[in-house]
Amino acid sequence: MSEDAKGLLGWFGKRKEDVIQNGMRAHALSVLDCVTELGAAMRSMEIGDTQTALKAVERLYASEHEADALEDNLCNQMSIGELGPQEREDLMHFVKKTDSIANWCKEAAIHLQLVVDTGAAIPVNVWGMFASTVFDLESEVNGLMNAIKILGTDGTGIAECIQGVKDQERRIDAAYMSVMKEILTADMDHKAVILSLRMLDSLEEAADTCKGCADTINILFYAKRV
Repeated sequence: MSEDAKGLLGWFGKRKEDVIQNGMRAHALSVLDCVTELGAAMRSMEIGDTQTALKAVERLYASEHEADALEDNLCNQMSIGELGPQEREDLMHFVKKTDSIANWCKEAAIHLQLVVDTGAAIPVNVWGMFASTVFDLESEVNGLMNAIKILGTDGTGIAECIQGVKDQERRIDAAYMSVMKEILTADMDHKAVILSLRMLDSLEEAADTCKGCADTINILFYAKRV
């Protein structure tokens, strides 16, 4: 293992129970909460329960706000830590990228709320496909969170977590064209089509960002080995 990698693992080891380690886990949990609430909103829209969907959206907004606050605090804590410049930059980049997952979920939720507010009519089967996609996204983010929990150890189990994230991202990527085709061929007006496509793109971006976070963990724990 290179000196950089040893320094990273050593730094985490010394701070395993401190605010940084716990903060990263808390941040990841807030991000996961955003995905979970988005799934609840999509499932509610599938059965036509718009009020329950909007309540889930409001909870999502609160979780996204909490994730932003945790991100700011983490970056402040890292700036006064014992890491070298490169390791600090890598970790800050990782935290900011993880936070972007919550941002993309919020983006999807905004368009869902616009569907309700504007009375756009989206078929039940499209909502079902969205709900299925978010289910896969939740599994993907769960895998990322499990990898984060392993930070501060010798890395045992991280490879499986990373592979699980990549597998779920491939599932979402494979479904993207099917969902888009369903949207474009469904009996919807332009307003509903535009909002549906924007929700779909937000979900795709969230999945891609999660995979990018897993790639960053891979770099931190494996690419620096000699």
